Amino acid sequence: MLRHLVVRTAAACAASVAFSFAAHAQQPAAPPAAPAAAEPAHLGLGDEIPWRSDGQEFRDHEQRPTRVKVDRGALIDAACGEAKQKGTLVAWYVHRIEEKTLAGRQMYRAPVLDLYARQVLFSDPDLAELLSHAFVPVRSVMDQALSDRFGLKPLAFVEPALVFLDGDGKLVHFVERIRTFHAPWFADLCVRVLEQQKVQLAADSVDGLRRVGRWREALATALKQEHKNAADWQAIARLQRLLREFDAALQSLDKAAASLPLVDERTPRRRNRDAQAALGDIVGARGRIHLQRGELLDALPLLEQGFRSDGPEAAEAGYWHALATLRLGDEVAAMRRFQVIARKYPGTPYGKRALANTTLGPDDRPLGAAFTGFESLAPLPASAFEGLPKDTQWQGDRLSPIAMARSGVEFLLAQQRDDGGFTDARYAYWPSSEITPNVWVAITAIACTALFEHRSAHPDLHARIDRALARGEAYLLEPEHLNRGANEDCYSDAYRLMYFARAANAGDEATRQRAIAQMNIIVEAARQRQQPSGFFAHEYANAFATGAVLQELLAAKAAGATVPTEMTDKAAQALLSARLQNGTYTYGGSAREGDATKLKDSAGRMPVCEGTLLQLGRSDLDKVRFALQNFWDHMQNLEGVRRNDFHSDGELGGFFFFHSLFHASETVRLLPEAERTPHWQRFQELLQRIPELDGSFLDSHELGRSYGTAMALLTLANCSPR
Repeated sequence: MLRHLVVRTAAACAASVAFSFAAHAQQPAAPPAAPAAAEPAHLGLGDEIPWRSDGQEFRDHEQRPTRVKVDRGALIDAACGEAKQKGTLVAWYVHRIEEKTLAGRQMYRAPVLDLYARQVLFSDPDLAELLSHAFVPVRSVMDQALSDRFGLKPLAFVEPALVFLDGDGKLVHFVERIRTFHAPWFADLCVRVLEQQKVQLAADSVDGLRRVGRWREALATALKQEHKNAADWQAIARLQRLLREFDAALQSLDKAAASLPLVDERTPRRRNRDAQAALGDIVGARGRIHLQRGELLDALPLLEQGFRSDGPEAAEAGYWHALATLRLGDEVAAMRRFQVIARKYPGTPYGKRALANTTLGPDDRPLGAAFTGFESLAPLPASAFEGLPKDTQWQGDRLSPIAMARSGVEFLLAQQRDDGGFTDARYAYWPSSEITPNVWVAITAIACTALFEHRSAHPDLHARIDRALARGEAYLLEPEHLNRGANEDCYSDAYRLMYFARAANAGDEATRQRAIAQMNIIVEAARQRQQPSGFFAHEYANAFATGAVLQELLAAKAAGATVPTEMTDKAAQALLSARLQNGTYTYGGSAREGDATKLKDSAGRMPVCEGTLLQLGRSDLDKVRFALQNFWDHMQNLEGVRRNDFHSDGELGGFFFFHSLFHASETVRLLPEAERTPHWQRFQELLQRIPELDGSFLDSHELGRSYGTAMALLTLANCSPR
């Protein structure tokens, strides 16, 4: 299995794993069997919260978890009764939905997201404090009876989710499809829910008011106090940070530092150490504020000082330092710091969070959210903190195309790893995690192409983009990053051809000739992967992978590469063999007698298949128009499962979304110019409504944020005038 070629060390935080771009390993049925995941259930993450729990746990890739027999309705009723007695709300964390419609299979790897929530949200001291004191917290599966009772059904309601109930058991709010894990946003949302429901729990101190979510009252009370000491100013700064009054918080921390007792060589050593530790905590708190504002370079030295001081908040400062280091591009240093935090501060919230980032799961990737880009550090817009949103999608006014592009480019630059690759995807890993690293090569090519396409619009980022492209190209050309003959082989070739074709078209003659030479090598490799039937196979022969490869072979040919006619003719014949009378394409391989495919199920693959056939003279514009119209007719279905990781709507799953979107946008370019604009407008409007809160893009969480963001950027580039 070429283990020595594809497995990287835990310190470098990567290992080989199989991922797919368009579908899971087999037809849309039960996932293939695999050994039970040998991972800790949850590392103790979020255990500081006194959950009322059904006791049901799931492990990643576990096929038959042990079922807990419990009356979940009674559990919810008891929690609501307790909330009514206290005059507050229930905060019910739903980590899994299991009911008859989809038999709990709208999400395949829900435990991955559950662990992210436990690590980033429920192990955050601010949010954990709020859930523990201002709510009655419940952690429970949503079973059939509860799904019926509250009218929360699969596809419309997707885990993980946080559901708020009042003391009478009335549903007052929920946030579902949680994909951006941003603890300050969640804490603020919880406070907004309390305020909207007019919940005001009694408290007789600044700390008490803060714990029950009465942040502004707590701040006003604290500011009125006379003779404030360093601890008082630190408490004020914390409240100001929670309320996003960052400048005021920094000023309060200055006052906290000035209030510390003076020390010199005559001061007893212990008191000197205590004073230095107190100062370190203050400095570390300053670093946290800079980090929350997105000022990573300003935050780093402050967080380092906070960690080195070994004060009560040293673990927190060290954790944030590691995360900032990772976002600035030093993956190895970040992993080492996480390891130190986990070893030095075991059992603490930040020690456990760090341990999650250093513990490998059954896919040989760290269990935690940091290295996959799911632990959000980005400062969110003010609109995110308004109203009561029901998911983690973009809130407020739609972003302009240039603003969307800027956000996406900056996200990608932060996601590139030390070796130049974009390796945050955590796709399925059967029969083992060593199936193929080819998907990382493919995603790296997509990300590099996206950066290349948007480079000219961001002059101030040219140097960073150029460095990223140089490193990314080196990753793409390293033979050891490929596992030839394994899954996703065809996509590693297709998207590398896409990158080099665009480089050839935009470069000088020397660059063009170099790109052509690279494309010719890749074309020959792809020729060896093409099956006798003409199909290409990502895991099995199918039309959608064949259409995608053929689309990029034709782009390479147009850019000067030598592409044998035999290859394109065979691929075209394969696509024609998969086309049914109603214009659809079968899910896998050639059509057989009696095959029938719904227009909905084929909506994502029809444009790329029909468009490539048109380029080869095997289709016509009317068929392309029909394919694109069918694509838009069923966009509601495609978008409805965009953030799902399974075949949740027949043949449709989230992993189809950006694959379908980007290749359809490429097909629009084949229409007469007068017909393109309405399509560009629809693509742009779609992209404007689906970014996550932090500006990144996502379909299935397994494919990751780099993939989704890069595909969105490429689609956006197609919408722009050329």
